Amino acid sequence: MMIYSDTVRYALMALSYLAYHQGKLVKADEIAKAQRIPKPFLSKILHELARRNILHSVKGPRGGFTLKVDPKTLSMWDVVVIMGEEGKFNSCVLMPEKCEVYESNPCVVHHKWENLKRKVIEFLKETTIADLITVEERHMADMIS
Repeated sequence: MMIYSDTVRYALMALSYLAYHQGKLVKADEIAKAQRIPKPFLSKILHELARRNILHSVKGPRGGFTLKVDPKTLSMWDVVVIMGEEGKFNSCVLMPEKCEVYESNPCVVHHKWENLKRKVIEFLKETTIADLITVEERHMADMIS
């Protein structure tokens, strides 16, 4: 089960790539190719992140994107929220409605799911884009070798 959409996953991948290349303007084409993300999808994500003041965007042939925020202060959870997906964490694991609907008569997995969900959100809040740079370093090393 995926806990967030491709939109969030691609945003995290792009942000980690930009954090790895911090201080350098990086073109969407380069990120798309390196991360194997469909360019039209990535472009929408990058522009949304720029609109939300997470990225700085420079247009033109010498343009590109760079981080506008410190990657140590931007958590994975922040990205989930920025991309508008925090509501997905309110869903019941078995039913399409929210878990609150079943609080008086919860399903058999409700309490287990609530505990797991709390741990997942905690992990996402504690893990920053800076933490993801080590993943990016390994990814880049694999591409070179």
